[in-house]
Amino acid sequence: MRAERLKWSIVLGFAGMLAGCASPEKQAAAIFDDYWQARLAHSPTWATDIGVNRYNDRLDDLSAAEDKRWSAKRRHFLKRITSIDQSHMSAMDRSNCEIFERQLRDGLLHDECYSQYMPIKHQGSPHLSLPLMLVYQPFDTAQDYRNYISRLEGWPTQVDQVIAHCREGVSKGFVRSRVIIEKVVPQIQSQLVDSPQDSEFYEPIRKFPESFSEEAKRELSEAIETVIAESVLPGYRRLNAYVLDEYLPALRPTVGIWDVPDGDAIYDKLIRYHTTTELSADEIHQIGLDEIARIRGEMDKVRAEMGFVGSVDEFIAYMTTDPKFKAKSGDELMTLAQSILDRTEPKLVKLFNRLPKARCGLKEIESFRAASAPAAYAYPPASDGSRSGYYYVNVYEATKRPTYTMEALTYHEAYPGHLFQIPLDLENPNLPTFRRHASFTAYIEGWALYAEGLGYEIGGYQTPESRFGRLAYDAWRAARLVVDTGMHRKRWTRQQAVDYMKANTGLSELNINSEVDRYISWPGQALAYKIGELTIRKLRDDAETQLGDSFDLREFHDELLSQGAQPLSILKERMNRWIAARAEVLTAS
Repeated sequence: MRAERLKWSIVLGFAGMLAGCASPEKQAAAIFDDYWQARLAHSPTWATDIGVNRYNDRLDDLSAAEDKRWSAKRRHFLKRITSIDQSHMSAMDRSNCEIFERQLRDGLLHDECYSQYMPIKHQGSPHLSLPLMLVYQPFDTAQDYRNYISRLEGWPTQVDQVIAHCREGVSKGFVRSRVIIEKVVPQIQSQLVDSPQDSEFYEPIRKFPESFSEEAKRELSEAIETVIAESVLPGYRRLNAYVLDEYLPALRPTVGIWDVPDGDAIYDKLIRYHTTTELSADEIHQIGLDEIARIRGEMDKVRAEMGFVGSVDEFIAYMTTDPKFKAKSGDELMTLAQSILDRTEPKLVKLFNRLPKARCGLKEIESFRAASAPAAYAYPPASDGSRSGYYYVNVYEATKRPTYTMEALTYHEAYPGHLFQIPLDLENPNLPTFRRHASFTAYIEGWALYAEGLGYEIGGYQTPESRFGRLAYDAWRAARLVVDTGMHRKRWTRQQAVDYMKANTGLSELNINSEVDRYISWPGQALAYKIGELTIRKLRDDAETQLGDSFDLREFHDELLSQGAQPLSILKERMNRWIAARAEVLTAS
């Protein structure tokens, strides 16, 4: 620890020396680069995931000590960036500094929410992150395999760190809802196989490059089998025993974050963190109610178009329960997703002047996590272009999943949603590296939800069923505002949330249960989608009103996406300036 403090004292001193002889722009660029390198070292698996292979032999350090070090480093970078005179910088350089500062402050705000004491959940947790390494870990050389082995050797240490955090959380009252950890148990137990050959961690042995000698294959095979037997399986067994014997009995029966120490204050912070706004829980709850009322009116129009005799409630129940609207197999879902991708890609030129270079592939969500996974998700490409982005589709219990939502789902996750916007950021040479990888949820998810609506503008949603699917997904995001605030602020039960979703969205019961559990385990995150989309929609409405016949949709989209993910407050200010400038030019001409 003394050595660490000494190192950072030297860094601060050196940074101070540089500050005296470099321009503000160069000082800022040096800070951005120092932060980027520190972030990669702090999250080595994430570094590999985005295509930076410098730390491919390391797992993340999940210890309390590393948590404190990373918080201290963020405060250090915040001090450095705020000490720079930004008054004479260009608008772009000031924006870089503003977003960098906001990113640091948001991270420190999230630290105040005590999530480190609740490291296990059924989505996005270390016990799931380890096998996901098989998706992004390179396996091209013998060194790649040795890096893989080294990472697996680190698994028992991660298990110890996770258990230590959980025990600290139990002692302080920061524990998850029991319903969430009950879903974790089968995920852990799916890894408790009888022999290394039965483990999915054995898979790289079956995919040795042809260039490997037989001796290299034998040595690496033996090493992988050994690390699975001596590190991976014992680690999962220990985690399983802890969860069953010690953790589950200590969990709370309630589902809202209000039921932990200072829970209401924590939820307020999470709202600010995820939405990048100052909206209150009550305001967000009301926005959700208003949006649901609007969307139900649109659903009633589709009901009449389809000739259904009955109420909107009855129509929603019909659409979500009639077998004719369900997939017959996982293959049908995958084929449908691919066909939507194929017909959408050529039409993107109608919406944008600038297109990303990265391609979009299609994959099924892996079986070990499919039961608790969402209907689909986007996996961005590597930043160096070495790996395509992937649109992952969940085919678990496919016959319970409706086909009418596939069009909206594909627009959201693939084109023109996540796998359009995120690669565009990664390829943007005008942004410093930290901004190409910025992850302000309200912007990213707000864009993807807005992108669902763009399907209408490229000839999509040709059937009333697909239009209902679009409305069902819109209602889903609006209902999130109601049920997330309902559970975490208004003390709703899980069943109240499920019942509300059933009554007001066209989602299947399978999806609803998965979604509600996601909101329980990730308070506030789901609010970002609709809040972001409404912000983007309002900006477009303002641009169309002020620019009239001179409004160019492609130009608007290009500008909106030109500077990467950012807080909604900054986005609004920037786009309002752009709209005003365009209107002034039109007036002058």
